[in-house]
Amino acid sequence: MSVTFWKRQETFASPSASHSLFGELCPVSTQLEISHTRVVREKSAYDRSMNGFGAIEGLARMGFLVKGVLYMVIGALALQVAANAGGRVTGTRGALTTVLGQPFGHTLLLVAAIGLLGYAAWRVLQGLFDPDRLGHEWRGLAIRATFVVRGVMHAVLGWQAFRLYRGLSGSSGTSERDVATEAFQWPLGDWLVVLAGLGLIGFAVQQVYAAVTCRLERNLDVEQMRREAGEWAVGLSRFGVAARAVVFALLGWAIVVAGWFRDPSEVGTTTSSFRTLAAQPGGLGRWLLGATAAGFVAYGFYEIIHARYLHIRRVR
Repeated sequence: MSVTFWKRQETFASPSASHSLFGELCPVSTQLEISHTRVVREKSAYDRSMNGFGAIEGLARMGFLVKGVLYMVIGALALQVAANAGGRVTGTRGALTTVLGQPFGHTLLLVAAIGLLGYAAWRVLQGLFDPDRLGHEWRGLAIRATFVVRGVMHAVLGWQAFRLYRGLSGSSGTSERDVATEAFQWPLGDWLVVLAGLGLIGFAVQQVYAAVTCRLERNLDVEQMRREAGEWAVGLSRFGVAARAVVFALLGWAIVVAGWFRDPSEVGTTTSSFRTLAAQPGGLGRWLLGATAAGFVAYGFYEIIHARYLHIRRVR
């Protein structure tokens, strides 16, 4: 009778009722097998609808690889400083200069510029056309706005890489402090700078939460990464996300101070954040710098992982 009853319920009951009976009557091993089958089927349908923006998708994935290499260069150089083995603390511009000094450096810079500009174009398209269906509610619009901002920032970085490739200065003539100086000329500009700093601190807190709870970037197939690469890859990625969040929190606080005192010289950079960590008393500074630098190397790995496991939706 119980078997007959189960078959009848499977045939005629609503999906929700069948799901509740499933939890009571189906053994755990069978549930896992069926769950895995459902995940594979849903992923197949998901992949068919996420073919990317044609050539832009390939460039975006190249951009993730470039970003990963740059973060690794920044982290490796800072690790050398922490270990008293040479190196230097630097940011993305310094990392690009380091790449230029390597064999085939000009070619590598051209590849970096193309990848970063392709990544930037993808982020802008992602924000404007909403292939992820985030919608027009305030939360969705806020996320889409961050996509556009990230796209613009990486376009600037890509342009810097291209200038270095052409043998020109890597600086585009506008620094973070120049931006703050310009903002102070606007009505309520100092408060806008403070809000920007608080926003960056809030983003850093969210990143720490994401690292602790393993809620990594939207559309990143963490389960596939765990199955194919192993749990260590997930753990290393989480460590990298948390380490970068520490630097973002320091940058955000420096921006808040700059806005509060209307002093653009207080605006920090990745380099100044590393130096702040290294300047802590005793041996603590070296340990903090070393841990954060190792985290940047881990974050570089996390970016490279994106090139393999991130689903990129097509604009419809």
